[in-house]
Amino acid sequence: MRHTRLRPERRRTPTGERDFRRLWAGDAVSQLGSQITLFALPYTAVSVLHAPGGQLGLLQALYTLPFLLVPLPVGLWLDHRPLRGVLIAVHLCCALLVLSVPLASAAGTLGLAQLHLVAALGGAATVTAEIAMFALLPRLVAADRLAWANSRLNAGLAVAVTAGPGLAVWLTTLLGAPNALLADCLTYLFCAGALGRITHRQPSRPVRRAGGRLRPELTAGLRVVLGYAPLRRIAVHAALFNACAQAVNVALVVHLVRDQHLGGLYGVVLVCGGLGGTAGALLAPPLIRRLGHGRAALAAATVAAPAFWLVPAADGTRATVLAVSSAGLCAGSAGAGALGVVSTTVRHLASPPALHARVSAAFRLVSFALVPVGALAGGLLVDGLGARATLWAAPAAMMTALLPLLTRPVRALHHVERQDRRAQHGLPGPGVTASRPPG
Repeated sequence: MRHTRLRPERRRTPTGERDFRRLWAGDAVSQLGSQITLFALPYTAVSVLHAPGGQLGLLQALYTLPFLLVPLPVGLWLDHRPLRGVLIAVHLCCALLVLSVPLASAAGTLGLAQLHLVAALGGAATVTAEIAMFALLPRLVAADRLAWANSRLNAGLAVAVTAGPGLAVWLTTLLGAPNALLADCLTYLFCAGALGRITHRQPSRPVRRAGGRLRPELTAGLRVVLGYAPLRRIAVHAALFNACAQAVNVALVVHLVRDQHLGGLYGVVLVCGGLGGTAGALLAPPLIRRLGHGRAALAAATVAAPAFWLVPAADGTRATVLAVSSAGLCAGSAGAGALGVVSTTVRHLASPPALHARVSAAFRLVSFALVPVGALAGGLLVDGLGARATLWAAPAAMMTALLPLLTRPVRALHHVERQDRRAQHGLPGPGVTASRPPG
């Protein structure tokens, strides 16, 4: 008899997950490039164009202003457009946008007006791309894999935040600040290529106006975020937490560089924070499986807030301050990273697919609403009370921000049922089961 060797059957990766991996790879590389631009653009303004402090403030304001103005109209627009095509177009436009800076520098025509335009359009493109990406994600992976997918995306962002500043400094030193933006141009092109390999297709849909009015369509995402009690409370916590985090960011550099004389070692603390964010994002899925969505959010937030107290508590030698501050930022960022995965997964599951972009836009609008206030308050507190006092006060405010997560709608949120594709706009809160999900 002839014996035939049976080959073990290879497990095929679902098409959607292959598409997700292409999305993740493109986003991870693009996020790394964005960190280069966030460093090189203001550095170009200072070192090449000798911009005063007021112009730098305007540059930052123009970049962040679209975070408040763009989400709602862009969310509505994206819910009726093929998301893959929009993402490709946005990344190609961003590549041309950042390429204009080194080209203008080489031609001797670079000015502050161009940097301001790049910042404003870049901020709008960033918001559009992030909303589109998180709206596309639930179309590529199954409901029980959303936490895993969000974990990978947040981990990619955390790695970029960790490695990006060091890479930006090296490229700026090697090539000069304007030419460092060439690297970001290449990352945008890589991302566009990765997105082009995604096989998922989605047709455009016309915007349906209720009674001839656009406002109900525009605010549909807000109605889901504010009308579903657990998601509303998570969004309120995110807004308060992000405002306090901005105050921490302002005070951190002053405290460690000026007051504690760490100098360049301040970068080590930031790297530890990035590593903590990566770990928190990767640990979020098992945390959700074990505790459920609501208690996982509460546990992550409970770790994040008090951990930042380690930074002002650190005292003694430079080595001690460095070690304790790094541990505090690492633990705080880990809690924040895990919380980001939980909140993103809940809003994906809690909204019907027809509203994914608008719900993501509305949640982003609410959670970022107080960021400028937090940054301004942090600067005023540093000037009035000192950096260390600010670092004691900001985590205390973070602790009060836990109150929305302590309420019953969040604590009882064990499992969110994914909304049916036929769900109508403005539907009531999604179905919630009180028992823990298996596993």
